[in-house]
Amino acid sequence: MSRSEQELHKQFRREITRLVIPSVLQMVIGNSFSLLNTIMVGRLGDTAIAVVAATGQIGFILSMILSAVYGITAYITQFHGKRDQESVKKAFGLMLLSSVLVTLTLLIIIMLFRSSLLSLFVNDPQAAAYGVQYLSVLMVVYLINSFKDVYGQALGAIGRNKLTLVVGLIAMSLNAVLDYALIYGKLGFASYGIQGAAWATLAASVLSTLLLLGYVYGKKYYFHITMKELLQSFNLSFAKKIYATTLPLILHEGLWSVGNMLYAVAFGYMGVSALATFQLARTFNGYFMMVIFGFAYAAKVMIGQKLAQDDSREALIYAKKFTRLSVAASVVVSALILSLNPVMLRLFSHTSSDVQTALHHIMIIQAAVMSLYFLNNVWIVGMFRAGGDNVYTMRLIGVTTWVIALPLVFAGAYLFHWPIEVVYFMFAMEEISKAFIGYFRYRSKRWANNLISTMDEEREVA
Repeated sequence: MSRSEQELHKQFRREITRLVIPSVLQMVIGNSFSLLNTIMVGRLGDTAIAVVAATGQIGFILSMILSAVYGITAYITQFHGKRDQESVKKAFGLMLLSSVLVTLTLLIIIMLFRSSLLSLFVNDPQAAAYGVQYLSVLMVVYLINSFKDVYGQALGAIGRNKLTLVVGLIAMSLNAVLDYALIYGKLGFASYGIQGAAWATLAASVLSTLLLLGYVYGKKYYFHITMKELLQSFNLSFAKKIYATTLPLILHEGLWSVGNMLYAVAFGYMGVSALATFQLARTFNGYFMMVIFGFAYAAKVMIGQKLAQDDSREALIYAKKFTRLSVAASVVVSALILSLNPVMLRLFSHTSSDVQTALHHIMIIQAAVMSLYFLNNVWIVGMFRAGGDNVYTMRLIGVTTWVIALPLVFAGAYLFHWPIEVVYFMFAMEEISKAFIGYFRYRSKRWANNLISTMDEEREVA
């Protein structure tokens, strides 16, 4: 190994340690919100979990579309790597405006059709009524988060995620206390049942927003942009260039999130127990996936900054390192899932025996395909998005979700009436096929693009 390679290796280890550990901790906090709500609500029975699952699908679609808007962070990362702070501010302002406008548009649609949307997932009228109440509170949460999360995403894009970690930890602590108090009527509060979980989430969201923005503007931290600067930073030509890359990502996330909603529709058709099992499996899967989310985040930042340089060779070296790390980490996580399977079932001892049995088998399926989940995330989220390869990922989702997995899931649920475990394996076919096809794109290196080089050239000409 040459001296330059040794220095690059040391730099990789230093950067990945700096980025992954806070990111994974942040993922722990984020997934703990979901797990905590599910555990607390789970004590109310299968119907309550199904209500959370139904409303969660609507929130999931919104979050996925917004994550496409947050694809603008790929530009923030590369501009930051080139020390172009003026363009960083422009990209941030565009992302903030886009996030709020997209959220407002979607919330109006949800408000008008919330009963119809919830009826897609639950056939029980009482469960649907609970869902309307729960969703009504969460709509306020979604609007608040559309503003707050832009700051968190932008800070993460430049590797400054410790602030969001601390704020998230404080908010989760408040959420845990209020969940206990408002769901069950403890600590002097009345019992609100499932709606209490929504109020607890709202309070935690308000607190985290006040803390995050209070620090950013009080300390004049990164992205302390004023409303005047926000409006002045908007440039139509600049926006068109960024949207040309991010719009395919919006279609990508839209296709994928609607596909995931339809998965829930299929499991909901199979009954409350099937939908509750699906929700629990998704919750646990998200918790175990937090390791690769950390790697994917680090890959997006580190590879994105290397791609902003004239020579992309170091970015490709990093890509190989992240791929190897992902495989190794997935083996450890798979073993952890298998060993903790009995413990996870005991957390939901109030659920029916059907849910417990199906969940036990599904966790084994998840352990078997975990390496593919890991590779897909580090390739698609960490590498392809860093290079703006969003048209390809949109096509990839179109094939693996809509051509392969969805038809198999619906055939199993509606035509053949397969057991929950078999239908879930059909659901996992999305990740299996995605990894197989995505591998060839990773090997082609066609995703390794410098997104800002043409902008730099145009400014020089101007």
